This record gives sequence, C-alpha cells and structure tokens, in this order.
Amino acid sequence: MLEGLVCLDCECTGLNFVDNDVIEVSMIRLSDDCQKTWCIAPINKENIHPDALRINGHKLEDLLHQTKYGADTYKDPKKVIVEIENWLMEDNMSAETRWIVGQNVQFDKNMLEQLWIKCGAQDSFPFGRRMIDTMQFEVFMDLAAGSTRDSYSLNSIIKKYGIKNEKAHSAASDTKATKEVFCKQLDVMKKLLNRREV
Repeated sequence: MLEGLVCLDCECTGLNFVDNDVIEVSMIRLSDDCQKTWCIAPINKENIHPDALRINGHKLEDLLHQTKYGADTYKDPKKVIVEIENWLMEDNMSAETRWIVGQNVQFDKNMLEQLWIKCGAQDSFPFGRRMIDTMQFEVFMDLAAGSTRDSYSLNSIIKKYGIKNEKAHSAASDTKATKEVFCKQLDVMKKLLNRREV
C-alpha cells in the first residue's frame, strides 16, 4: 500500500529557491522504512543566511570546508544527486508514480528541483507532481471537524499526536517525525472510513 511513497525533509541556507541551497536532505521509503540522509556542500556560498544556520544547526566553517569534518561531511552536489537517484530507484518506481510526503512539502520539492537544475540534471529529477502535505492534511481534518488552530507547524502537529522529535530542524529527525505524523493521519482516516462502512 505504501509503495512509491517517500517522506522527506530538507535543511537549506535560506528560503529563496534560486539563491539558496539544500545542505541536508533526508528521505524515508515508506515501503521498507529505509532512511538515508545526505549532507551537501552549498553551491551559492555567498548566499548563506546566518539565521538559517542558527535554526538548522549547520556551521558556516563546515559548509565552506574550512574544517576536516566539513570536508568529509558536505559532499559535491553533483555526486549527491546521483546517489539519491540510485537509492530511490531501489523502489522500482518511476518519477511520475513516486509520491513525496512532507510537512509544507512544496517548499522542499522546489528546493530539490532547483538543486537538480543547478547541477544541470533537471531531466533526471526523481519526482513528478504527486505530493502529500501533512500540514494541509491536518488543516483539512480540522476544517471538517469545524475548527482551526493558530499553528500548523511540525512542532504543533507532533504535540497533538504525542510524537517526540529529539532533534528538531535536522533533516533526519524532522523526516522521522513527519513520517510518524503521516502514519497517525492515515490511522485517523482509516478509522473514519471503517466507521462509515459499519
């Protein structure tokens, strides 16, 4: 049932799709619960926003390969996208039939598309148009219940479901939390549908 669904999250050097870059991306294939995380050297080194790094915890000296840790950790973007494509192909799905699952997922998709474009590989982008947004899912459920909330941030939603996110704003941890949110949302919908059928 979960074939072709990939939960993901990106950490970036800022919020502008063109000027800023993905520096960390984590993905979970829901079909086999396999998770992989990549750290990526920024392409536009002059556009790294300090506020972004303050939130996501990445360090400027590491991103610029001024430390051994940084040089070992943040890989060439062109090599990373090939690794991502190869890892995703293990699901035997095409880009058009694969689904992205994420919190405010359009942002992550736009950032990833720009990464492929900047690497001159837009034709091999491994996702099509299919997306499931856990934030919008939550809004729809609240609207159907006749209510709304002040915040639909990931932190707000995981509190509702009793999910812990030990390392918020790291791509790996946020991806795990988003996957758990999505599974809880699926459970809610299944119960509603089962109740309707009785």
